[in-house]
Amino acid sequence: MKPAPRRAWYLASAATLATGALLGACSLAVDFAECRNDADCLTKTGEQWNCRDSRCVEPPGTTGAATTTTQPPTTGDTSTTVTPTSSTGDDLTTGSVTVTTGTGEETTTDPGSSSDTGTPTCTLHSECEAALGDGYLCIDGDCISALTDECQKFVWPSQGSHDKVVLLGAIVPTSPPYDVITVPLQNGVQLAIEDYNRTTDLPGGHRIAWIACDDAGSAVKAIAAAKHLTGTLKVPAIVGPIFSEQVIAVAQAVTIPAGTFLITPAATSKAITTLDDNDLVWRPISSDVYQANALADRVLQLDPNSTRVALLGKADAYGKGIISDVTKRLSKLLGAGFKTFEYPDPAGLTQDQLANEYSAVLGPAWVPKGMHPDTFLFAGTSEVAFFVAGIMNLWNSEGMLVPAPRMIVTHGAVPGLEGMVKSAASDADKITLIENLEGVAPDVLDPDNFASFNVRYKLRFNDTDAITFSSLAYDAALVTIFAMSAIPQGEAVTGAAIAGNVGKLVGGNGPKVSFGDVDGTELLFIKKAHNALVSGGTVDLKGVSGELNFDLTTGEVRTNVIGWGLEPKDMMNPTVPVLTPLRVYVLDPVPSEVGTWMNLP
Repeated sequence: MKPAPRRAWYLASAATLATGALLGACSLAVDFAECRNDADCLTKTGEQWNCRDSRCVEPPGTTGAATTTTQPPTTGDTSTTVTPTSSTGDDLTTGSVTVTTGTGEETTTDPGSSSDTGTPTCTLHSECEAALGDGYLCIDGDCISALTDECQKFVWPSQGSHDKVVLLGAIVPTSPPYDVITVPLQNGVQLAIEDYNRTTDLPGGHRIAWIACDDAGSAVKAIAAAKHLTGTLKVPAIVGPIFSEQVIAVAQAVTIPAGTFLITPAATSKAITTLDDNDLVWRPISSDVYQANALADRVLQLDPNSTRVALLGKADAYGKGIISDVTKRLSKLLGAGFKTFEYPDPAGLTQDQLANEYSAVLGPAWVPKGMHPDTFLFAGTSEVAFFVAGIMNLWNSEGMLVPAPRMIVTHGAVPGLEGMVKSAASDADKITLIENLEGVAPDVLDPDNFASFNVRYKLRFNDTDAITFSSLAYDAALVTIFAMSAIPQGEAVTGAAIAGNVGKLVGGNGPKVSFGDVDGTELLFIKKAHNALVSGGTVDLKGVSGELNFDLTTGEVRTNVIGWGLEPKDMMNPTVPVLTPLRVYVLDPVPSEVGTWMNLP
């Protein structure tokens, strides 16, 4: 058995993980509303839209939608970003595009209408740019817009010819309510691409251009984005989606049939492990089977012993998978004392629907006075804040005659733990939550490499610290690009070729490449990996998230699980929570799916 990692290794990650608090700090109920009245729906271009069911919708009789996209500030990067300022549905051959460069200057061009001029034929991207403006690519002899309703950001590399690029797609739900946690993930993808492009290039002098798509947490939108990326733009690889439900839908409906390489930074459902994927679906994060076993074993470790346990899970691939595995471990031991409840995904629900749906779940989970569960488990994401606040309200309404229930969340809600405490109604409730609220999450951080990564992240994104899960997106993008760099010059960059080269990044006799190997602004680790791979060699990667020891059969890694808790900031601030790594679930040797909890010293 491996020795327990030192607690200090994880302290640096606690603050950055906490900065990703999803939504819990806003109110007792999680706010998924985009608007509350028409006044909230004035677009950037001055058009007045209507607020319907908490969403801004185009008023009847109009022909186009104004789209606003906030770009992160740049520091020294001169890549060209193209975002639409107007469109008519998926057809962006009319309207203008705004091009933002690293200097902050904006120019607007009118590419004209394909209905007037016809679709130009081409052999080079530059011919389409000359004919139609920025944001147009030459695909199979035709000039095609890179942009759609879902895919709103296209970025050329800052160096090299636009005619010598390989396209990479990203699908991340950057719309509210997910943006606080997911925009940093997209930033991780962006930083990886920029780091590679400014350090070296792919064989033949090609650099990476990329297209960012927003699936808004919807499988329908994720599939639409993936169809555009694979069918229209012919990208060989996609980073994302983020959520398990969308990954499974996109992989089965689009990327596997298209032969596209897909690597998800954060989707953990065990159902992804067994996809019939032709080795095209990968992830740098471990399956939920380990997290579920860690959660179950943590319940058995609590003192006093848990006798009435309620597990609430989101009714998607993520929640259902964890419910299934935890049930296998606890139902036999607790019998009637263990109950499970499913609740709908919050995406698309109005505030009223959210309250109705979730109250209907929480009510049955909270049995009569004095007999409520002594332990609640949650397999979900930002919406868990609603349930935590509701439980505290119910406990207070009963006069606090029994101890407050212990509450343990899975990794999707761990970033929101501090916010859940800060939003509590009273100081007494805050102290109670600090003592009773904790979480489990896969170990996704190498402290030294993360520190190096975070320096570059802060310089690039307005002095903002990266959140821990940004490391996964950064690693996912670089794994994809390194696998591309191993494809010999002159051979096609395809999804199958990328997947076939991942084995060259794992172990073997190649040099060890650690993503923290940096000398000032010089990214030595990228040069080291590139030089080995383009010469036909192999490397052994240690990413920002830790060792990238992919199982070449399942396409995923296997990691320990961290137990996160909340501690008071200090004696003077007992109601101010600090997210803190307290224990580690050390997995037994392969192929075991269980382990042992050990306190971090």
